[in-house]
Amino acid sequence: MTMPKAYEPQQGQQYQILLWDSCNREYEHCDYAEDKEEKNFLLSEYSLAYGNGYKFKTILLPKKYHKKVS
Repeated sequence: MTMPKAYEPQQGQQYQILLWDSCNREYEHCDYAEDKEEKNFLLSEYSLAYGNGYKFKTILLPKKYHKKVS
């Protein structure tokens, strides 16, 4: 599977959250999450905010972008 056009890793983040744009038939960038708990929280909040008609997708970013433990 190829990466969506919205794929844009950011340093210090573990997940990228994408939103399905049904008009353009592609995924758009929505948000980033530092860990699994934050990802699940954001997905539940966005689902409540956007409603049932929207689909979300998460991408696990490569380890080089994850937050460095000091």
